[in-house]
Amino acid sequence: MVQQHHSCSHINNTVAGRFKLSGADNPGIVHKLTSVLARNQLTIANMKTKHEEAPFGGTELFTVEGRSVAYEPLASNFEWTKIREELKELGDSLNCDIEFDNVTGSTFRD
Repeated sequence: MVQQHHSCSHINNTVAGRFKLSGADNPGIVHKLTSVLARNQLTIANMKTKHEEAPFGGTELFTVEGRSVAYEPLASNFEWTKIREELKELGDSLNCDIEFDNVTGSTFRD
């Protein structure tokens, strides 16, 4: 379950999300992921990518993971649940797994 935060008392007045996409590589996959985040007022704080060959079938697997942030005051339509739903739909359309968690207030290790 995604927690929603409505308080403005977060460190540096930000809320943060951790994302991870895993699946078959295809053109534009990073653009599509980051477009959903940007449309929801999230910017990329850090991001890393990795390519590896699938154990079976010779398919190239792609992973991108990172942290996104939004600065307070948040837009009135900012909702973690809505962002997660959009990312799930994107993952379904790309045949990828996308995780997105609200990690506001957590300590990050890159």
